[in-house]
Amino acid sequence: MADQVQAESRQRGRPRSEASHQAVLEATARLLCSIPYEDLTVERIAAEAGVGKQTIYRWWKNKAAVVLETLVTGQTDMELVDLPDTGDLRADLLTWTKSMISEAFTPSTISMARSLVAAGVQEDPATEELLSGAAFWDTGRLVQRLRSAEERGEIRPGADLAAVTAALGDPFILRLLVGQPPGERWAQTLVDVVVRGLQPQGASD
Repeated sequence: MADQVQAESRQRGRPRSEASHQAVLEATARLLCSIPYEDLTVERIAAEAGVGKQTIYRWWKNKAAVVLETLVTGQTDMELVDLPDTGDLRADLLTWTKSMISEAFTPSTISMARSLVAAGVQEDPATEELLSGAAFWDTGRLVQRLRSAEERGEIRPGADLAAVTAALGDPFILRLLVGQPPGERWAQTLVDVVVRGLQPQGASD
């Protein structure tokens, strides 16, 4: 009888735990829209979510781990600038890359990027499981723009669009971690290399 009572108690408690977990993610996403990363604290997240601070530490080691999950699960949009669709893929990607360089290289964004990488490489089974199912470059405005280009014949069909978005995004993230914004020539070269590799067979510049 005691075992049955304990099982029923766990079943009643589980939905509340899952609701609190989701409330923390949603609260973190809201706060990131209104305050810089360095002003975000576990205490502020807890207050915004309406939970105790220890509830957060039950699931996450620190605020970076919370932010990482909001990013991986799509709770927050980390795309800082719009990606135009003028019908000219090279021009659109160059505009996007230059805008990202202009907007992203701030002390707050650099600090957040470094903290997220640190959270991602920590030896934590929950984080490793979360990241194993992540698809950072499979969604978002960049891959949507590439799909439009593929449909219009701007790029060769069958290209791995996740690989293309990674080819554009990964070098940018590396420079962000270093904290040194690349110049316009860097942006032009990166875009040219990617776009030329995507050209339909027989196409020329």
